[in-house]
Amino acid sequence: MARPVTKPWFERSLFLLTVAILILVYFYVANSELRDLVRPHHCFFNQAFGLLCPACGGTRAMVHLFNGQFMPAVKSNLLAVVTLPLVLYAFILVFRLAFDNRFTPADIRITPFWIWSYFVFVLLFWFVRNIPGMVIIRPYL
Repeated sequence: MARPVTKPWFERSLFLLTVAILILVYFYVANSELRDLVRPHHCFFNQAFGLLCPACGGTRAMVHLFNGQFMPAVKSNLLAVVTLPLVLYAFILVFRLAFDNRFTPADIRITPFWIWSYFVFVLLFWFVRNIPGMVIIRPYL
């Protein structure tokens, strides 16, 4: 019977460092005084081209989500709200890769259809939110 291959300490410590960074990001986003003190108030893409990038309003959306306000989060940035569960799923996969010796990258089954679907959704979201008159998905600026 073959012994399972142990994960190197570097991968596990990198994962724990990622967890620590995510916790700090959460407290940064959830703490309005700290956020207002250090957050830049301008979007470079918006200033340079006069268009909204897909991430415009994303920080605001995360603040609303962390405070339990779903509809203002959707109004701030629908893409950020849709992306958050995907990021959490990826985080779970990385956790399993780092700590479960039986779980390998070959066990991750994300088909190209879902990757391309998300890519098309981002492009459509970016295009539609910049159409004049589509105020329903434009963030508060």
